[in-house]
Amino acid sequence: MRLGLSAETYRWVAFPWMRADAPGFRSSGHYAPYILSTEVPAPDTYLPDWLLARTLAHGLRVLTLDVGLLGDKSMAESFGRRCTAAGVDLLGSVSLDLCGGDEQWKLGSTDEDSAWFNPERAGPLHTGWIGSSERSIAVEAMRRARAAGISVLSLVHGHPDRGHRYTRTIPVDEYVDRMTRNVATLVPQAETHGLVLALEPHMDFRCAEFVQVVTAVNTSRLGLVMDFADPLSVNEDPLVAIREAAPHVVGVHLRDMRVQALTEIATGAFFHTPIGDGSVPIGEMLQVLHEECPNATSLPCCFKVVTRPEHDVEAWLTTSVARVRENHARYWSD
Repeated sequence: MRLGLSAETYRWVAFPWMRADAPGFRSSGHYAPYILSTEVPAPDTYLPDWLLARTLAHGLRVLTLDVGLLGDKSMAESFGRRCTAAGVDLLGSVSLDLCGGDEQWKLGSTDEDSAWFNPERAGPLHTGWIGSSERSIAVEAMRRARAAGISVLSLVHGHPDRGHRYTRTIPVDEYVDRMTRNVATLVPQAETHGLVLALEPHMDFRCAEFVQVVTAVNTSRLGLVMDFADPLSVNEDPLVAIREAAPHVVGVHLRDMRVQALTEIATGAFFHTPIGDGSVPIGEMLQVLHEECPNATSLPCCFKVVTRPEHDVEAWLTTSVARVRENHARYWSD
């Protein structure tokens, strides 16, 4: 297994639409950072280069990011070459409404109108991707991924304004059918671009439900990216989830969360933590992947260490990297 970095780790200091020094942050309800031990990127910084530098600073060899951040094809190609020269592999992601209906996906049309990513449009309820359909966004994301030399593109459904397994109006089985139908239409393009697509549980559906989609589509061009902490948010046992997902896993996000079963107001709560301080059985999950994932020896495992904005993300990440290297050393090939 190979250790890497998810760009989401630095969301509060790097993403233009989330960073704490942006004007909109003042109305977000969050506290600004008390201290930051890493220099934030300047507004005109090409963000992928900054993320590559952070990846190398922590001795990591994989970087995963939204391919919209890469820019156009030429910029994606250039960045891909810089990653290759630095010995860093790239994984990509794109946000899509996988449960959307025919109108959103335009399944009966061959139209592939242009789509693009506009960071100025991104925010809590908008991903920044703009296109005539979800399919057009997916196709453009695949083009950018291929230009950068990316081989695995994660399709991320989870977003506040999209359906999820607890939506009352539509049964989970219907959502699974929609995802199966929509994702299947992308397989020919994935083959054209030499890509493996991956579904990524994102606090929206259970791994078991995404496994149903992967099994139904039934192609080597579709797998799963497993976020270790996500099962907790959908009442799924992480060990049960990883055992079911392992044969299909093509990437991992290393993340931890603490479950507080009872608070002063008599409700359960979840808190992000540095890896090792939470309730996720990291070691046991890595062992399952070691035993049951077909590509375990080369599997990319990217740190997704999510803080609240008032905490020092660099301190959390540094602690997490050290713990994972020390406590689970036998799994890492780098």
